[in-house]
Amino acid sequence: IRAEICEEFRTSSGPSDAGGNPLPVTSHTWLERFNRQKPHSFEKATALVDADNWISHMEKIFDERLKRKYHSIRQTSTETSTEFMQHFLRLARFLGAAAGTEEEQAKNFQWGLRR
Repeated sequence: IRAEICEEFRTSSGPSDAGGNPLPVTSHTWLERFNRQKPHSFEKATALVDADNWISHMEKIFDERLKRKYHSIRQTSTETSTEFMQHFLRLARFLGAAAGTEEEQAKNFQWGLRR
């Protein structure tokens, strides 16, 4: 099913503006989303291990939030099936093996579709 979803994703158009052009994800948009998470800031380190620990902590926060979002993802009332599929596949790509087997991913995708 993943191959079918990927093929549909490749041949379908995603969200677009009035002219039919895909909406870009800018660094400004990404930074706004990131800052909404209220991450702990890193100001200084007296040892290299402090910086490494901060990076590990931030990675763990992102991993946990992505896993939680992936396992509770649902198609919204304003989201098309194609938009939901793009959202789902993006999360699965970020999670890698943590997204489960192809069969588990297919079940999670079907569960999230609006009925």
